[in-house]
Amino acid sequence: MVEEAAGLGIDGDALAAALGDARVKDLLRVAVDAAVARKVFGSPFFIVDDQPIWGVDRLWMIEHWLRHGSWERTPDTPL
Repeated sequence: MVEEAAGLGIDGDALAAALGDARVKDLLRVAVDAAVARKVFGSPFFIVDDQPIWGVDRLWMIEHWLRHGSWERTPDTPL
């Protein structure tokens, strides 16, 4: 992973140090625990207006919410 990051211009040594840092591991643990508590599974997974949205085939739902600010059906809503 560090080699791939270095190929993208990321400091590989800094990345390796961060991945071994206990604080970073604790932050990851907290984030994972929060996701599990919200019943997150799979990827991509979003929670919009307290509604879980899972899967790339549902991204249109997020776009709809961003455009209209609600889940109400509109003429441009896919069937």
